[in-house]
Amino acid sequence: MSSVIFLRQIVMCTLLSMLFFASASAVVIEDLYDAKVPVTDQAEATQNKAIKQALKQVFVKVSGSQTLLNDEKIVKHLSRASTLIRSYSYERKLNQLFLVVNFDQEKIQNALRTAGFAVWDKRRPDTLLWLAIEDKQQNKYILNADNQPMFVQRLIEQAQIRGIRVGFPLWDLNDMQLVDVYTIWGGFAQQIASASERYDHKTLLSARIYFESIDPSNDNSGKQQWLADWTMSDNGQVTNGQVSGPQSDLLADEIINVVAQQLSDKYAISQQNRLLNAVTTKIVINNVNAISRYAAVLKFLNGLSVVSKATLISQQGEKATFELELLGNTDDLLNTFRLDNIITPVSNSPGQEQTNLEFKWAN
Repeated sequence: MSSVIFLRQIVMCTLLSMLFFASASAVVIEDLYDAKVPVTDQAEATQNKAIKQALKQVFVKVSGSQTLLNDEKIVKHLSRASTLIRSYSYERKLNQLFLVVNFDQEKIQNALRTAGFAVWDKRRPDTLLWLAIEDKQQNKYILNADNQPMFVQRLIEQAQIRGIRVGFPLWDLNDMQLVDVYTIWGGFAQQIASASERYDHKTLLSARIYFESIDPSNDNSGKQQWLADWTMSDNGQVTNGQVSGPQSDLLADEIINVVAQQLSDKYAISQQNRLLNAVTTKIVINNVNAISRYAAVLKFLNGLSVVSKATLISQQGEKATFELELLGNTDDLLNTFRLDNIITPVSNSPGQEQTNLEFKWAN
């Protein structure tokens, strides 16, 4: 079996497992405070260097942003990375040795907040990717794990490093009837959104990927690059832009960087929000008709990073009123609720948005 065929099988298995969970538009990322770094040996100098690299990965995953690595306070934490560790171990995969580091969650969050950076909750939206590519011969086709296994695998690996998860269409008959390569190439967002409804991802990214030679008369000039024109939709909010890279695999990194940055900008709770906009608010949740359901609601609310404390203050029939101490504002709370369908807003009438903080518990 060739290495390319084997890689395709690995990628396809990964994609199928990801799509199996596509019914939930938010996922829980359990390894935010873990990092795995390849090493050549177990020498102390090698270990210290790897721990610093691991801490960089965790800071980026937990904050959602790469720019913090240039901050003076963060750089100081990196110089004493070992003080933030809970545990570490070595593991070998095939012929590669890895240092696996688990950092202390409280210390990491305190370090980020003290430096003025956001902390992003482990409940995060997963993103459905619709990609089309034009090769150097100007042939356009849909990019998937069958024709671009290494590119897709790079997307998956980089998403894991950034603490997010991405999924891909099945490209079965249903998808092909609604979307073709020119739908993605033309950026027809409504058609892509309609085709995405079956996957229940609230966050979508489509991109057309192509090669550009800035100086066509001299292919050896070094002025060549891969480009991706992307459009991202999150709960109906649309943004777009362009990223570039000298190689296609580096372009995959840039696409994942876009997804992670866009999502963290919206969902991560900044220190400024914590200090300036922290409020106490009340919400009403319907369908709380059993002790087990009340316990589930309370556990859910207290597990949100935007909620400092949730307390039941009254119960009338199936309506429970909770007082929430927020580490942010009500917009941060509503953004968190929109991640999935566990808590849904109660409308005043069909098609009308809610006018107060009243919701229905769906579990």
